[in-house]
Amino acid sequence: MEKELSVKIENEVLSLVTDITFSCVPDWYNSIFTDLKMNLIIPKHRNLHKGMPAILWLCGGAYSVVSNSAWMPEMMYFARKGFVVASAEYRTSNKAIFPAGIIDVKSAIRYLKVHAEKFCIDPSMIFVMGESAGGTYASLAGVTKKIKDWDQGDNLNVDSSVAGVVDFYGIVNIETSPVAKNGDVPSWSTVAFLGEDTYDENAKNASAVNYVDHDSVPFLILHGTKDTTVPIAQSDKLYEKLNANHIYTEYYKIKDAEHGEDYFYQNEVKELVYFFLKKIFDGNLG
Repeated sequence: MEKELSVKIENEVLSLVTDITFSCVPDWYNSIFTDLKMNLIIPKHRNLHKGMPAILWLCGGAYSVVSNSAWMPEMMYFARKGFVVASAEYRTSNKAIFPAGIIDVKSAIRYLKVHAEKFCIDPSMIFVMGESAGGTYASLAGVTKKIKDWDQGDNLNVDSSVAGVVDFYGIVNIETSPVAKNGDVPSWSTVAFLGEDTYDENAKNASAVNYVDHDSVPFLILHGTKDTTVPIAQSDKLYEKLNANHIYTEYYKIKDAEHGEDYFYQNEVKELVYFFLKKIFDGNLG
């Protein structure tokens, strides 16, 4: 069969850019250095392209493992909706204790801002979104723009503030989490994350609820009603603190969902996330 087609171009063609180095950090007992990598979904044709809103996605993994590629297929939904999407590594508990991970997240934010024109990003519209441990870091990024000690490394000529946060079932109050110093959750040792000798101090400092104030950015919180890994009380407390400080917040409790289940990554939920982000970049929070 031979046929001539007249095709209308309706979808922007996208490119996947892999393993861009955004930071170089100490490794192996602080004796050497290692590169932290980022993957991005960006427009293929970038010449004269207007700046787009961007999402920095942070993978979870009990603070002990991380991937900058595992969730990229699910992030295509947002790329098709007009977002640049980045997924970044951060140092895990076997590499360095807190606050190393949030330092890395802030480095990734600054990197995106400095290279905004190259990647077609509107630097004022960078959102941070993460699941589980990534939710911890996303939440911290949204409430700690005043913590200048966590801005370390390159690109210090720009700040690490973000326009909004989407927190998928993250621990936001480690001081009261059952995943605690003497907790019975061997795969979730927060001691490794916070450090044996600095546990109590770091548990306080790593809890996003302790930083919420009237300058915090808008939040979308998602949590499963049957989550036994990170109890929903964590998100309840964050919602309470944000409301008390008059921060625009949307909170969705996903019925019957356990920790990290597929419920959270259905288009119905992604649509909620999209419209939350759209309200911010359209200036329609009300």
